[in-house]
Amino acid sequence: MPQHVAVINAGGWGTALAALLANSGHVVRLWCRRAELAAEIAAQGENPTYLPGVAVPPSVLPTASLETALAGADAVVLAPISRAMRDVARQVSPYIQTGTPVIHASKGLEVATLQRLSEVLGQELPGAAVAVLSGPTHAEEVGRGQPTAAVIASSSEAVATLFQQLLHGPTFRVYTSTDMVGVELCGALKNVIALATGASDGLGYGDNARAALITRSLAEIGRLVHAAGGDARSVAGLAGLGDVVVTCTSRLSRNRWAGEQIGRGRTVAEIVASTPQVIEGIPATRGAIELATRYRVEMPVCATVDRVLNHGLSVHEALAELMSREATVELATGETA
Repeated sequence: MPQHVAVINAGGWGTALAALLANSGHVVRLWCRRAELAAEIAAQGENPTYLPGVAVPPSVLPTASLETALAGADAVVLAPISRAMRDVARQVSPYIQTGTPVIHASKGLEVATLQRLSEVLGQELPGAAVAVLSGPTHAEEVGRGQPTAAVIASSSEAVATLFQQLLHGPTFRVYTSTDMVGVELCGALKNVIALATGASDGLGYGDNARAALITRSLAEIGRLVHAAGGDARSVAGLAGLGDVVVTCTSRLSRNRWAGEQIGRGRTVAEIVASTPQVIEGIPATRGAIELATRYRVEMPVCATVDRVLNHGLSVHEALAELMSREATVELATGETA
């Protein structure tokens, strides 16, 4: 049965999800921050700013009015950048009816509070039933209908199943989970790892170095997930291993690209200024370090990325330090990751 779904934020990912839902027969209203962008999408049948070349079906109705986008919505998809989540939640709150299912599709943390984004939504939308969508999901590929798998996590199995039914289709396979902590932390920290592997690529190091960074980074993410009360097994799933692999190896990954630029000698300020896209791994790095301190978890790869980004360590020194760490066991008996 077709549903009316409001997709809030017409960035690349929000636009891809709107197209996915419309192609599955649902009525979609896509909220744009700028009226000019809404008009362009309506006129051109694509989002020329954030997702050029990907067709937006006519059944997607772009609007710059939140009230219009949310009126009568059976379900709501929130897809802003992580640092804008609280502001967007406050803006949509007056227009969401109590009990309306809400899913966020953003990857990151609210750095100022170290809260996961579902926790932010729990505060700002206290009457909503919240879920999170994550996994290896490049917007360009999802928008073009290329095969993709993702995971939806919620403390309510009914809400997770509802969104699974909304999004699952011939080219978009959806699994469910109850581990919101693990899924959200994996989604935030995989961008930090992509900065590290991108820097390694930028230095001209090979596949062995990239594989080592990915593998050891997954181990430290698992330690943090476990310490924060999540299920470390999520690290081996789509939100963890799946997303880390695609983000650390794909030419479509903004964070891997940014790391590569750092490896080639560009400064963080130069990289940020050169693209309209948000490099989520940069703020996520600081959040990762603060969480590691809070939970007393050792995260050497994330800590090294932080020193490069925020404390002047060169990438050559960073990789040398990681390689010169004291030799130890890979996985001791009884460890979770």
